Amino acid sequence: MIRVLVLLAISLLLCPQSAHASLCDWLEQRNHLFYLRGPWNWSITRQLPELYKEFNGIDFGHAHLAETLLQTNDAAAIEQARLEILAFIESKPAFPPDEALIAPTFYRLAWAPQNMFDWSHQLHRDLYDLFATDQVQDKEAAYRQILANYLAQPHAITPQGLDHAGALWSFPESRNFVRRFPKFNAQIWSYHWLQAKVAETQLGRTVAEQRTALPAVLVEYHGYLTTPPLQWQFMPMFHEIAPTFSQRFPEAANIFDNLHMLHDNIDDVLSSPDLFPTMAAKRERIYELVEIYLHRNHHAGDQRYTRYRAAAGAGHQHHR
Repeated sequence: MIRVLVLLAISLLLCPQSAHASLCDWLEQRNHLFYLRGPWNWSITRQLPELYKEFNGIDFGHAHLAETLLQTNDAAAIEQARLEILAFIESKPAFPPDEALIAPTFYRLAWAPQNMFDWSHQLHRDLYDLFATDQVQDKEAAYRQILANYLAQPHAITPQGLDHAGALWSFPESRNFVRRFPKFNAQIWSYHWLQAKVAETQLGRTVAEQRTALPAVLVEYHGYLTTPPLQWQFMPMFHEIAPTFSQRFPEAANIFDNLHMLHDNIDDVLSSPDLFPTMAAKRERIYELVEIYLHRNHHAGDQRYTRYRAAAGAGHQHHR
């Protein structure tokens, strides 16, 4: 109760009808969302520990990149951050990192998108766990349960197919990250490739069969980390890398593609100090982008973001 009263007093001090009223926008309720309980929980940790460690490295990579870009756009510093991420991945981290400690500036600047990232990453983990257990026979029913729980939360990303290579990559800042830091960009896209490839590899296989199939996937992934695929023209899309998964679970495939595109959009903002020179300008732009992706903004009758939706039957630009 005392904590609540203190926060209320601070908000009243910072947010009167005065010249400082804009500071209210920076006061956000920072609730964490808890994962859905189910028999699939923590299956990857138990059954596929090497894969679990790879995903922990990916979590560090996105956070460290965002924090570094907020501090500097110096090419040498960005390359050093990329190498630090590679070293962390190679360390095979046994636990997921606390991203709030890795990227404290980004967390303070943009809590809402970070919460979107965390919640969507949880959906990733839930589905990988679901397919990493032989105990759940009706995977379709469990998927529907997991998806419904995900979409019920205010931070959920829309399962609507969006126009990634068109409308969402045609902003003034678009492509700045890939132009300025192509090697780092290719490394980020390699993370996305792994996430899609794992989803496809798990599908229809027992846990024992997954243990046999996944090492080749990880070897290919680490090949991309060693030699970043600069030839890729666009981020890996789920329908390309995981076609069977995308057909059976189109909502999840769309959510993950949208999540990855939002990562790219925000990296572009953070790589455009000429367009967004202050923290306030960066935050404002990031929050404009966030609204495009929120599930709650794509309900029937809401026409605000229809121009960002993929046309029915439209193909996507290939990453290779």
